[in-house]
Amino acid sequence: MAPPGRPPPDDLIPDILVHLAPDDPAGIIRAAAVCKSWRRILADPAFAARYRALHPSPPVLGFLHRPVGLRVARFVPTPATSFRPSPSAVQRSRHPLDCRHGRALFYDYDFHSTAGFVVWDPVTGDHHNVPEASDPWTQLAVLCGCASAGCGNHRACGGGGAFIVAVAGVEDTGDGYSDFHASLYSSDTGRWSMDLYIHLGHKARCGLVEDRPAALVGDSLYFVTESGGLLRYRYGLVHRLGNEGFLRPGGYREADVLSVVEPPPPGKKRFGNVFAMAAEDGGIGLASLYKNSGRLYLWGREATAGGRWVQRRVIDLREMLPVGNNPSRRPRLSGVAEDGSAIFVSTDDGVFTVGLTGSSSSQARKVSEVGNVDVLYPFMSFYTESLLLKLASGEIAVPVGDH
Repeated sequence: MAPPGRPPPDDLIPDILVHLAPDDPAGIIRAAAVCKSWRRILADPAFAARYRALHPSPPVLGFLHRPVGLRVARFVPTPATSFRPSPSAVQRSRHPLDCRHGRALFYDYDFHSTAGFVVWDPVTGDHHNVPEASDPWTQLAVLCGCASAGCGNHRACGGGGAFIVAVAGVEDTGDGYSDFHASLYSSDTGRWSMDLYIHLGHKARCGLVEDRPAALVGDSLYFVTESGGLLRYRYGLVHRLGNEGFLRPGGYREADVLSVVEPPPPGKKRFGNVFAMAAEDGGIGLASLYKNSGRLYLWGREATAGGRWVQRRVIDLREMLPVGNNPSRRPRLSGVAEDGSAIFVSTDDGVFTVGLTGSSSSQARKVSEVGNVDVLYPFMSFYTESLLLKLASGEIAVPVGDH
């Protein structure tokens, strides 16, 4: 039997530890328990800064979905991660509506306890009840309370801080006319903002696609319409100015906050599966999986006044996924990473991610055996990095070896 190899020199240990996978938080704890010198390395704030620089984007730790059976878990971890949500987890009566910035939004149908909207932190298990939105025809989004102030990647704020819930909807006012409504709830104030609305065109196909997550770009949320276009809600402006910004003379108008973005060519009838997303250039984009096709079309909108849509890429999913030529096995676009770095595609054989940026671009990876998921909500988190910060501050006590 060969003798065990020599351990690496001490000065190489930080170079090894900095490559611990960001989607494996248990790896940090195991490494910290090896010996005192390793724990000192991991607890050094300089190491956390180096780790942050090497892993700038939050990894996908799992996703939420809406299984038919009440006994099926709402949260599905990715195969590579050691993360599991808190024991309180996702109650079977909760219906996921959105997931962003380390928080998830549900509607809880358990009328024996706290029926209504709930914002949940999958890491800590903390949950907060939100008063009912005024209108039943809305789509909802949850986001960090500091997002409108340019927080950026939300590394420091975590899932336990202030949050915003935004709602948007289209109301049929009769005779082929409709209005686009929107408002927001702030956990800082505990109140909903005033309801803003604009009139839409006659017989405009601007009804919102049911259960389709909104895309966050800058201070705006974009909701997908039945035509493949978008309804834009500048929630950040409302959050910063409050109701007073619209009530005072010379203040902002509804049209400054709500607007319609027409769909890309070739028109409204050929669009199939459409998701709004953040584009690579930081603007708004669309991912569209055309009907009767395995081709994914990625669009971006030019950042100019009246900017037009530009087709950025076309990805043939049939060459990447086990779908073959059977029409019943064609892939379905089920979700988009909140930073626009990947899309989620569901097939009979499970859920796959297709990378859109960096080294993973156009690469498919299986992330779940659960197949035929209509809509999913990815959970992305800097949880592993937060463990490093807690080690540095002494919040985590890890038994270590004697070395």
